[in-house]
Amino acid sequence: MPEPLVTVAMSVHNGAGTLGSAIRSILWQTFSDWELVLVNDASTDETEEILRHFRDSRIRVIDERQQKGLATRLNQSVDQARGKYVARMDADDIAYPERFERQVEYLEGHPDLDLLGHGTVLFKGDGAVLGVYPTACDHDEICRRPWWGFPLAHPTWMGKRSWFVRHRYDSNLTKGQDQELLLRTYRTSRFAGLPDILLGYRVERISMSKSFRGRFSYCLALVSQVHNASSAIALARGVGLHTLGLGRDVALGLQGDASRTSRQSIRGANDAITGQWQAVWDRLKEPTCDS
Repeated sequence: MPEPLVTVAMSVHNGAGTLGSAIRSILWQTFSDWELVLVNDASTDETEEILRHFRDSRIRVIDERQQKGLATRLNQSVDQARGKYVARMDADDIAYPERFERQVEYLEGHPDLDLLGHGTVLFKGDGAVLGVYPTACDHDEICRRPWWGFPLAHPTWMGKRSWFVRHRYDSNLTKGQDQELLLRTYRTSRFAGLPDILLGYRVERISMSKSFRGRFSYCLALVSQVHNASSAIALARGVGLHTLGLGRDVALGLQGDASRTSRQSIRGANDAITGQWQAVWDRLKEPTCDS
């Protein structure tokens, strides 16, 4: 079998409620030269049953009986990848039909890039739009505030397989693996982002435990990067800002508020953006053949 240009790396644990829609959004891509390496990370719900409905030869499922977490399973997917590029995709998100085509075209035209992201629309489980999480477009902008984080949403990534092979996810982390990886590599890598919205990113209510773990993990990553006075200052900035951010998340979590106005990093979605998303969402509801 010839090698595909793109390998989609996905891990799922108990994702029966959303997995089917995520896979369908991969199947409808206008760019067809891909494979999906999907690791079923010891799911105990109907995930395995849902996977049996998809008969496309480009989908390779790896069933694992011991849960090891996202970072380990993504490294495993990269090890199995045959594509020139690796694309990230979560089991609860929705790719716009032209996502792969747009990213491949840009990466092929910019061979100096290691990793490319794009903008996302944030939605709740019923499809309602919460807002837009935009990405920065050039490397300097993406890396402008490393002590705070990198505006490059993890499920939007597509990059060179060779980059993912050289730079592994830290399997010791249960949260924030993506931001830690960017922090560890940004000085020797080249990142970029497309301004266009090419993914629907599912967002539910704020989880205080997840917020704490993510921010705490990132602060530990900042500690590991301290090697001079400048990086020590960055650490102090990061710890201070993430402490303030955690306090805000706790307050909003107590209110149960996951609205757009409660999230400072999210901007509003205009009518055009909402209309484009609605067309994607409606397509998911149409009768379809998954085989």
